[in-house]
Formats: sequence, C-alpha cells, structure tokens
Amino acid sequence: MQTETVETGGLYARVAVLASWGYRLVQISCTKTDSGMELTYSFEKDYEILHLRTYWTEDGTIPSIQALYWCAFIYENEIAELFGVTVADMAVDFKGQLYKTARPSPFGAGITIQEA
Repeated sequence: MQTETVETGGLYARVAVLASWGYRLVQISCTKTDSGMELTYSFEKDYEILHLRTYWTEDGTIPSIQALYWCAFIYENEIAELFGVTVADMAVDFKGQLYKTARPSPFGAGITIQEA
C-alpha cells in the first residue's frame, strides 16, 4: 500500500494518469483537520492499493473526477454536502439534496467536536 500527497491543482492530472494505467477507484474519504479537510482517494490495480491524499481549505476548490470515474459522483456529492468541501465541475450535482440533514455540512469545518 502506497500513499502519495498531491496538491489540489494537480489532483485531476494525477488521477487521469491512474485511470489511463487501468486503476479503479475504490473510495474517496474525507476527514476534518485543524486547517480544513483531508481527502483520500483510494485506487486499486492488481490487488495493490494506492492512496492519493490532498488537503482542502475553506477558500479552496477540489476538482471533480467524474469525467474519469463516473462512480465518483456519489462520493463527491457526499463530501460536498456533509463536509462543505467545494467540488468544481461536478457532472452530477445533487446541490445539497443527497441527504436530508438538520443542518448544512454537519461534519464541516465550522463544527467543533467535544471530547467527553
């Protein structure tokens, strides 16, 4: 298993290379950090996992990879809606209507997690 860190500006190009090499998208995850969000894109080929990790801040944008991996639409909509991450150029955009939540971006940057 390998993890590469990529800048958001280079994410689409790197994913395009992986797609051309026959990697399949396994999942996209998102977690809150002190400065924004950490997104991990997981790919698989020949039973080997490769993670691409990038970081988002509230003033930034993550490029959609739906043109390369159509199935990314559900991950990207979920991350945009639940975490408040701005995903640019989504072909399939639920515009915040994928889930019914009591508050916008319930896992977003404005949320404070209290320890017990």
